[in-house]
Parts: sequence; structure tokens; C-alpha cells
Amino acid sequence: MLGFVWTLPNTLIGLVLGLCTFQVPHVHRGVIMFDRHARGWSRLVRRSGYSAQTIGFVMIGAVPIDGLLFEHERAHLRQYCMWGPLFLPVYGLLFLAYGYRRHPFEVAAVKRAGA
Repeated sequence: MLGFVWTLPNTLIGLVLGLCTFQVPHVHRGVIMFDRHARGWSRLVRRSGYSAQTIGFVMIGAVPIDGLLFEHERAHLRQYCMWGPLFLPVYGLLFLAYGYRRHPFEVAAVKRAGA
């Protein structure tokens, strides 16, 4: 519960971006999902070369988020619960330093998902 409250500002950002996919959300395992079509924001995610992104307790996907992809994104959700409102700035700084493939949060999410 504390992690949910701690990352609530991120979840609100995720909801706004999720609504920009022009989809009706559904809830899966406690996560608000916008993953039925690649429209709006999710189309931009796809054009950036990614399949999905997590922002707080919201997952936005250009493809249905399930299996290993869900586990990878769920690892990010756990990171959001730990870092709270600091997650996005820290992620951005680490991205500048390491890029995507060597990003410590991404490496940890890949390991956690077992991929």
C-alpha cells in the first residue's frame, strides 16, 4: 500500500498518457492496462522501438502486454514503488549515462523477468 501511495504522482502521469491512447483501460493483476491497440501515445511508444512502458501502476502497450513482457514491465512497477516520484528523474539521468541496453533499471527488469 505504501508503494502505491509513494508512486501515485507517477500513476497519475501514466493515466493521462494512457488516456492519450484513446483506449478503454482494463485492470490486470492490480495494474491499469492500455494495451489493446497501437493508437495515440502507444503508437509513439511503438515508433520509438519499444513494445510497452510502465508509468506508476499504469502499463501502456503497442501490443498486448503478457508473458515475459508483463513480467518485465511489472519489474519496473516494483522499481516505481521503491523510487516513487524520484523514479522518472533518476531513470532519465541513468539513461543519459548508460543508454537503454545498459540501463541499470532495464538490466534488472530483464533479469527479474527471466529473459
